Amino acid sequence: MSGNAMTDRTGILPNSPLIYAIASIRFAPWPLLAKKIDEIHDELRETNPLIQTIQIQSVSSASQGENVSKLWMLLSSDRKLGIHLSSDQLLVFSSKYTRYTEFETILEKCLGVLLKHMRFMDVTNTGVRYIDHIKLKEAEDRKDYISEHLLTANFSGISEVGCIYIGSYKSGEFDLRVRCSSQPDALAVPEDMISLLTMSADPGGALRLDILKNGILLDIDAYKVYLTPTRMDKETVLSQLRNLHQTANDFFRHSDVCTDYAFKTWKGDI
Repeated sequence: MSGNAMTDRTGILPNSPLIYAIASIRFAPWPLLAKKIDEIHDELRETNPLIQTIQIQSVSSASQGENVSKLWMLLSSDRKLGIHLSSDQLLVFSSKYTRYTEFETILEKCLGVLLKHMRFMDVTNTGVRYIDHIKLKEAEDRKDYISEHLLTANFSGISEVGCIYIGSYKSGEFDLRVRCSSQPDALAVPEDMISLLTMSADPGGALRLDILKNGILLDIDAYKVYLTPTRMDKETVLSQLRNLHQTANDFFRHSDVCTDYAFKTWKGDI
């Protein structure tokens, strides 16, 4: 690395390592969702024409009875944009994210349609999460891209292979959970994403997941939990998600997280 001024880290990265963007709103349960889902889907059908119904069965140890709950996945034709709806959550994920303003347009549409039917929403949790798969070129090293704080510690006489780093942070009123995996045999997606990807996959095809090998999986989740359900209108929820996006984005672009070389590469300067 030369002693030149740091690369500008703002703006869109043409070679961005981002593979998934996720926004989630959890709220006090709305039992009428199942009765309203057809109307909700009809209003979102232009961008998400596909719909999949998932039935989840769980056994209650108290009564030894079986509980059945449903959730719905509304998908774009290419399955790269998904709207996950259950009685207590709206989750939107995209694998073709470019800029937050475009993503927010989708969130605003989904929230508007949902609130039209719900009338009000008592929010318990909001979150914005970004998952990056950092791929290395030949002869590059992980530390060319990521701070050594997030990578395997070195010990004399022992060869490092990889590690999984998990850190919890506070940024203002928001919490941050950061997971950085450099384990060669790990999947190139977080394990808790597999069920979501399975639900959004084409039922006729097999879900194929890559192995991380010499790459890095950087998972940044900014969230806020409310001690009691808090009633919010659409603009308040959107404002909260926007602030969470900024918190996660600021961490990713922090000078102590990813290297100057990484941003030069992602900007296309190298």
